[in-house]
Amino acid sequence: MSGYTAVERTGPAIRAALTAVAPDDLAEFEAEFRIALAEADDDFDLSRVDEVLDRWWGVAHLRLNPPTPEERSVIEQVAAGDFDGLPTSPRRAG
Repeated sequence: MSGYTAVERTGPAIRAALTAVAPDDLAEFEAEFRIALAEADDDFDLSRVDEVLDRWWGVAHLRLNPPTPEERSVIEQVAAGDFDGLPTSPRRAG
């Protein structure tokens, strides 16, 4: 895939990606991550940290690899509930 930039699903990798391509998002990521870490320090439950990483990994990925016009078209088509002509369609399943 030409022009694709991968980002690892780790705090440092997400932070570096946001710093490079979406510095306006960085403070929000850092705040959410620190809150999740503080909560985990209280109860040893890392699920909130995983949730923050999942959410921000997706954001970082999209900032590094914005959808192409063709991908945007498919997104709009699916958002409108039209699955016709797509390679995999819920209407064809079953």
